[in-house]
Amino acid sequence: MILYTPMQLELVLEGFDKIEYPDYQEIKYDGVSMVVEDAGFGRKKIVKLLSTNPYDYLRTDLFPGKLIEC
Repeated sequence: MILYTPMQLELVLEGFDKIEYPDYQEIKYDGVSMVVEDAGFGRKKIVKLLSTNPYDYLRTDLFPGKLIEC
């Protein structure tokens, strides 16, 4: 990626090193590989599906943002 800007690089990247990212985990739930983040109390929030089966993306019980118990 190329960023064309008249600003100094230090100003553009200011605070970039202080960004905190969520702790993602890759798990297999109900036979489907997915990336989740901890939502507390033993629940996980689905971030994205990693399945190679197209029918897994059509399942109404598995979609990004859904909370699952595991």
